Amino acid sequence: MSNLITSFISIIIPCYNQGCFLEQTLNSVSRQLYQNWECIIIDDGSADNTREITQNYVLNDERFKYVYQTNGGLSNARNAGISVAKGNYIQLLDADDLIEPKKLTSSIDLYESGNLSDKTVVYSSMRYFEDAHSEILKIMGRNNFVAHVELTEDDCIDIQKEVIVHRNPFVISAPLYPSQLFIEVGNFDENLTALEDWDFHIRCNASGYKFHHFYDSQSRTLIRLHNSSMMRNQHLLDENFNKVKFKHNLINIIPAVAVNPNIIKACFNKIKRFLYTT
Repeated sequence: MSNLITSFISIIIPCYNQGCFLEQTLNSVSRQLYQNWECIIIDDGSADNTREITQNYVLNDERFKYVYQTNGGLSNARNAGISVAKGNYIQLLDADDLIEPKKLTSSIDLYESGNLSDKTVVYSSMRYFEDAHSEILKIMGRNNFVAHVELTEDDCIDIQKEVIVHRNPFVISAPLYPSQLFIEVGNFDENLTALEDWDFHIRCNASGYKFHHFYDSQSRTLIRLHNSSMMRNQHLLDENFNKVKFKHNLINIIPAVAVNPNIIKACFNKIKRFLYTT
């Protein structure tokens, strides 16, 4: 991360066989009102049309950059992008997700307001959308999962820790990270094949960083729901949850991603029967 430019943003998009979504994602980058950015697409050994999709953007806008590597996994691809990024801010974006047009502008404005400490990371709101119905934005994902908690700089570091060690409070594309953070905290753990963002945010908190949510119209990140998403692989999530739990010595932590709504309903029905029979 050399040759830093003031208020220059590096958008890093790892992509592995998600060419079918990539064009919409890159279009959402092109539509950003904030123009001082580079977009680095890390092709993590894709066998689909990821290269062809990306080349159309690279040829027409020099801010788009394409990097191919043999498959190393999501954390490795993100780290590869961070290693060549020139911005002093990092926007991470998955290849199947979108950012609204004011996402970068609103984030930069907040950093440059002078109202935040040097160890505060700002993050936006988010919404889900089903792949087949992109016009319908939802707060809850599948299985009634809510991925967003609103923390602010007014919450002390220990209060934020109480939340972060129990669950990842936001999706990876919600924050705009200062690049200095990766120097202090380190990159993504390549031993994790999921929940690497949760692990990273736990380490940010341990290093004294706080998170600050903001809401501004047209500044959200939009998370696509589809059947091939990593978040549909419960075995993978459970395996990596246990890795993160062991790594950080987290005791009695229940994985929010593994909560089955049918179990919740069954427990609720048992409580109702108990109340009505006693």
